[in-house]
Amino acid sequence: MPYAALEQKLRLVPEKDFEFVSHFLDLVLGNNKIQPSRNEEYLSMLDRSFSQLEKGEVVVKSMEELRALENA
Repeated sequence: MPYAALEQKLRLVPEKDFEFVSHFLDLVLGNNKIQPSRNEEYLSMLDRSFSQLEKGEVVVKSMEELRALENA
């Protein structure tokens, strides 16, 4: 995603959610630095995750539920 599009989407994030989204982006962007030897393992993990998503084998949580888990 181009930087300008990402910036535009971030402007839509409510202020109360910005810290959570910012932390999430730090984690995602940090994954770009995965060592090549672990890249195959990481891609395999993503494939499993997408497969679970397609089968409906996921748990959906609201931002409030995620915050409660974070603060627990």
